[in-house]
Amino acid sequence: MVAAPTPPPVPSADEHFGGSVDTNVVLRSDGHITWDRPAITKSSCKVDVSYFPFDGQQCHLTFGSWTYNGNQIDLHNRLDTGDLTDFVENVEWEVLGMPATRNVVTYGCCSEPYPDVTYTLLLRRRASFYIFNLLLPCLMISFLAPLGFYLPADSGEK
Repeated sequence: MVAAPTPPPVPSADEHFGGSVDTNVVLRSDGHITWDRPAITKSSCKVDVSYFPFDGQQCHLTFGSWTYNGNQIDLHNRLDTGDLTDFVENVEWEVLGMPATRNVVTYGCCSEPYPDVTYTLLLRRRASFYIFNLLLPCLMISFLAPLGFYLPADSGEK
């Protein structure tokens, strides 16, 4: 029997972890267990729009277990980056990358280590929509509006 840890991303915007698909466990002769368990999760990310529409965002998704310590479950990332092969392109955002790092934290309450894997989703906004539909019209109106002062007062064209 294999214990089923539930490591949702922290912070999670999902009320329940959607990893209920039954999948097989791969057990090697050296005792190494691999369990590829698909899941759909929701997570929130703090957004900095200081340079909108030319902004970039970083979302940190941390996967770890608060139920089992590092002596009971040891999380590792297989690759240095997240797998984006099945990523569906978005019209508003461009994904620059998704590096992964493994962290081991020892909390003050316990002597055991707690490993986690943090993926950092790097995004850049595609600014062309905002340039053509927001910035350029505003700039054109800003430059054309003062030209109304050059029209004669009695022309009625103002």
